[in-house]
Amino acid sequence: MTLFFTTSFGYMDYTVNVAKKFPKVVFVHCGGYKTDVNMATYFGKNWEASYLSGIAAGKATKTNHLGYVAAFPIPELIYNINAYTLGAQSVNPDVKVSVVWSNTWYDPTTERQAAISLLDKGADVLMAYQDSPATLQAAAERGAKAGGNDSDMTRFAPDAYLTNPVWYGVLSM
Repeated sequence: MTLFFTTSFGYMDYTVNVAKKFPKVVFVHCGGYKTDVNMATYFGKNWEASYLSGIAAGKATKTNHLGYVAAFPIPELIYNINAYTLGAQSVNPDVKVSVVWSNTWYDPTTERQAAISLLDKGADVLMAYQDSPATLQAAAERGAKAGGNDSDMTRFAPDAYLTNPVWYGVLSM
């Protein structure tokens, strides 16, 4: 059996199309919701790391106003935002979370504008669910704290960096 993994929500429709062309190959798509006879989906429990990031944010905030720069309103992000909020509220019941949708996985200009809008509304801890460090850098410029997504972004804003979920995976064949 041949098994093929695609690794991003944005690859979902491409995976569906290719799976139809290769019916003897099994395709497994990360983060999506479409399936077929030879196509399944997978994902990790990243809401657990989002919950822990929320705990850190809930302890770090001075204003009780957290901001979340989110990419797209898809299930993956919604459950991570909810987990982040619940984590923050578990240590600080007065915390409120404001969300701005950037509608991009990587657009530093748009993400920076979203971050600034949250900072202007009083958020003092931000979380971002994109691949650029723009949110962290905007927070650093304002003396706020922030976290990112997928990779350690400490180097982009060491004084502002709080935490973020990071995926590590090893596949042995």
